[in-house]
Amino acid sequence: MKFDRRGMLAGIGALPLASVAAKAFARDPVTVFEANFVTMEPSLPEARFVAVSGGIILGLADSVAALTPWTANREAKLDRSFAGKTVFPGLIDPHIHPMQSAVMLNVPFIAPDDWVLPRVNSAGVRTAAGYRERLRALLASDASHPLITWGYHELFHGALDRSMLDELAPDRPLVVWQRSFHEVIVNSSMLREWGLADEAAFNAALAATKADPAHFSFRQGLFSETALPLALAKMRPVILAADKLKAGMADLRTLMLRHGVTTTADMATGIFAGFDVEAGLIRSAFEASDCAARIDLVPMANELDKVTDIDAWYKTARDRLEGNHLRVPRRVKLLADGAYFGQNMRMNPPGYTDGHLGKWITEPADFARQVRRYWEAGLSLHIHVNGDEGLDVVLNTLEPVITGLRSARQTVTLEHLGYSTEAQNRRISRLGLFVSGQPNYVRVLGDAYAAHGLGPDRAATMDRFGSLERLGVPLGLHSDFNMAPIDPFYLAWIAASRITLDGNTLAPQERLSVGKALRAITIEAAQVIGRDHEIGSIAAGKRADFAVLDRDPRKIGAAMLRQTKVEATVYEGRIFNV
Repeated sequence: MKFDRRGMLAGIGALPLASVAAKAFARDPVTVFEANFVTMEPSLPEARFVAVSGGIILGLADSVAALTPWTANREAKLDRSFAGKTVFPGLIDPHIHPMQSAVMLNVPFIAPDDWVLPRVNSAGVRTAAGYRERLRALLASDASHPLITWGYHELFHGALDRSMLDELAPDRPLVVWQRSFHEVIVNSSMLREWGLADEAAFNAALAATKADPAHFSFRQGLFSETALPLALAKMRPVILAADKLKAGMADLRTLMLRHGVTTTADMATGIFAGFDVEAGLIRSAFEASDCAARIDLVPMANELDKVTDIDAWYKTARDRLEGNHLRVPRRVKLLADGAYFGQNMRMNPPGYTDGHLGKWITEPADFARQVRRYWEAGLSLHIHVNGDEGLDVVLNTLEPVITGLRSARQTVTLEHLGYSTEAQNRRISRLGLFVSGQPNYVRVLGDAYAAHGLGPDRAATMDRFGSLERLGVPLGLHSDFNMAPIDPFYLAWIAASRITLDGNTLAPQERLSVGKALRAITIEAAQVIGRDHEIGSIAAGKRADFAVLDRDPRKIGAAMLRQTKVEATVYEGRIFNV
């Protein structure tokens, strides 16, 4: 008998959870919830009563009497708090960066799109004059040192570089974070404070980090893609201040609770301060008795590249970090090409309308080495990829490595998938890959990229998710906050409607059906992070996570999905009011 090391290692992560669950509900009291449950299980799609004990679903039925085998001779109660309400499984956003969220929730937004946030709302602005007016007002009203703002996008707000920022803020450090998160533009005062005031020092510092020379510019004050980590390191004392992180993490948990998100995954733990530091901070925020969500931490490949013994690294991380809310699964995040919001994705011919080239975050040769190493180590792969040239590199690299060398538990999930062709989607299906898609690209960028960058046809067919549905590809929808709001029904509405900021409907054939859009925020979102055996639907043995809704989103049509509100969240049987 052949020993399947990859399969054994890939399966380790689920075993402790299963064994704990098996012990937990045997003696605990039982609560029977009454509601109009939508299970997302095809064989039993609806139920009126669900029995819960120890945070686990015992069973579901259409009468209390039918659940007697679970309630007889045990302490039991009927909870009618949600009688008559539509109740979904706890919603899943399979791609959020808690540290990025905590940082950004302390930064003022000036973006093309509207934002509703816990402490402030921000109306979108889509003109150069409007952007500069907002920035001037912010400089006058906000005394932060330095002043950091997020949301700038050249196609909406016009060109911006160091000299322009110097005119707006000649004596005050200013950082403008591009809408993609993948690049910042700073003024001369900021460069002086960072010790990068002359070009030689600037170039030497970035050369020391091995940043691609095409990713930075002293003249522009630009730090992009592989150059961004240096800017993050310089900003770290400000953006990672303890009081700010505490407030930002609290805001993140508020957003998740408000929108019924009971599970997420951090798809790149370590962006700001390395895995160990960030994991500890996230653990402090989520391992709390009043927390209504769980989180998986997924390290970046470039961090694991430094590790000799991968198995020992995961064991140490799990022993140190895992608890009731936090898990470190055997998964790893890889990055191929650049940001979609920054037009840094790598595009096949005819390329971009202005002739510029996209950027590689990881050069193809290094990416190939990472894929083989981590696949052969038994890890599941999550791959950031946005353009069709980037996708060709990813698929060409994956196919010879994963074909015939796949355990039952190992999966590959393509993250974002901004632009793909029909032929590439067929290949994704044939290779058995999953997709965790970013629907907000077509919403925010569809019209702008039609006019500048991609042309009308390719811009219309970004987020080609209808094709994936027709091909049977498992699909989750994510926020990647703050690339999109943490609001699964809003993401489902975008994917099912494809309506842009200007009100245009692009490539309606690529709309998801309502049913697929709802699966993409529940059971299929669980599937893309490897947790569909325990969350994502309402079924015996799964976690008792529910989202109590103000309406049944199955019955209101695609146009109304965004109106769906979460009235309460149930996390492992505990009720949390929104």
